[in-house]
Amino acid sequence: MIRIGGILAVVIIISSIGIAFYFYSQETYREVVTSDLGEATIIGDVKFDIQFVATYEFLEKTKGFTDFEQTQIEQGLTEGTSETPEGRYFQIQITAENKGSETTTLTGGQFHLYDDKNTRYGAAFVGYGEDELSVIELEPNKAVTVTTQFDIPFDDEMEYKVGIVPNRFGLQTSQEIAFICIKNCE
Repeated sequence: MIRIGGILAVVIIISSIGIAFYFYSQETYREVVTSDLGEATIIGDVKFDIQFVATYEFLEKTKGFTDFEQTQIEQGLTEGTSETPEGRYFQIQITAENKGSETTTLTGGQFHLYDDKNTRYGAAFVGYGEDELSVIELEPNKAVTVTTQFDIPFDDEMEYKVGIVPNRFGLQTSQEIAFICIKNCE
């Protein structure tokens, strides 16, 4: 009787792992989109055009953001941002157009920079101006152009790609991720 119970328990465990894997695989990304410099890329209902702008050794915060940030630091809500990067700020311009019928959220956390060694860098919010990406509610049939930057050890000869990865804060319904070559593409 114990053998039958043990075998039944193992079968139930293996079955539940199989069922969980099936449902998990339905929720993961199914398609990887790759684009080259200048090509528009579509993720879900949003069409992206991403261009390299420049590199900077310093980006000055606006007075309004500096005052706001100081209040947040005093309240213990943030650590603050830096105008001076550890390496260089690699800045990109993002034009996003919502082709769908529902409002879509865009955040800096959905954009990553990859070098040719596949090192991943997250977007760095500095607070230098109104066109800097933080959180945007992109309405249907509307377009927006913003910039964001990455603090990287810049190499002028290296190939750089931007990765767009939907997350729980935006582009949630998308099943694709994208990689767009934007500098030194071959």
